Amino acid sequence: MTNKERVFNLIKDLSKDINIKEKKGLTAQEIAKKLNLRRNVASHLLNELYKEGKIIKINTRPVYFLDKEVYEKKAKEFKETAKTLDSTVKVSNDDPFTKLIGYNGSLKTQVKLCKSAASYPPNGLPILLIGNTGVGKSYIAQLIYEYAKSIGAIDENAPYVIFNCAEYANNPELLSANLFGYVKGAFTGADKDKPGLLEEADGGYLFLDEVHRLPPEGQEKLFLFLDKSIFRRLGETGNWRTAKVRFIFATTEDPEQTLTKTFLRRIPLVVNI
Repeated sequence: MTNKERVFNLIKDLSKDINIKEKKGLTAQEIAKKLNLRRNVASHLLNELYKEGKIIKINTRPVYFLDKEVYEKKAKEFKETAKTLDSTVKVSNDDPFTKLIGYNGSLKTQVKLCKSAASYPPNGLPILLIGNTGVGKSYIAQLIYEYAKSIGAIDENAPYVIFNCAEYANNPELLSANLFGYVKGAFTGADKDKPGLLEEADGGYLFLDEVHRLPPEGQEKLFLFLDKSIFRRLGETGNWRTAKVRFIFATTEDPEQTLTKTFLRRIPLVVNI
C-alpha cells in the first residue's frame, strides 16, 4: 500500500467519527504523526488527494481535511453552509435576511458584513451596529442570530440574550453584577450566588443595546472576556470561569466619542445602518 493510500484510508476512517461543530477535520500534523510520516510529505499527499477530488480541504488555520464522501453523507448533521469549504456541498437553508427590506439593495453591504460576523470561524466576530433610533438595529441583531442558527454556526436552541446598557448606566456595580453574575455577599442584598448574562448567553448571542451608555469601567470589565473568554463573577476570587458568547453591540452615537479606544479595537466589524 502506498503512502497516499494509507493517508486516504486514515482520513476516510477517522472522518466518520468527527463532529464538525466541535472539530473541523484532520490536520496534516495529525496525519503525519499517526502514520509516522514527515509533515511535509503528509501535506503533499493531502494536497494531491484534494486535487483528485477525494477529500475536502478547509482553508482555516490550521488547514483541515475531511473525506468528501463521508462528509456528503453527514451534511445534514454538520449543517455547514456559510464557511468556505473547498470541493464540498453546502446545506441549503432559508436566508433570514431576505425578510429585511433592502437586503439585496440599499442594505446589501451591511447584510454582507452581518453575515461575515456570524460565519467567521470558529466563534464569529463581535459587531457594532450604528444608526438612529428606529432604523432597525434590534431587528438586524435578531436576524444575525437567526442567520447563525441557519448555517449551523450555533445550535438551533442557542440562547439570544438582550441587555440594555442604559438601564444601569449610573450604577457600574449593578451593571457588572448583571453581566458577570455575583457570589453571595458580593454586595448588600446579594444573599445567594447568581449567574450573569454571560453565562445565560453561553453558546449563543448577547446583544448589548445602547452600548454607549456602558461606562468606561464596564467596558474595561469586558476587555478580558472579549480577548480570552474568561471572567469572574462579582466578588469571586480563584479560578476563572469560561463561556463562549458572540456579541452584537448597538449605538445611536458616534463610537469614537463614546467608547474607549481599547474597547472599540476589540470590535472588528462596525456597520452603519
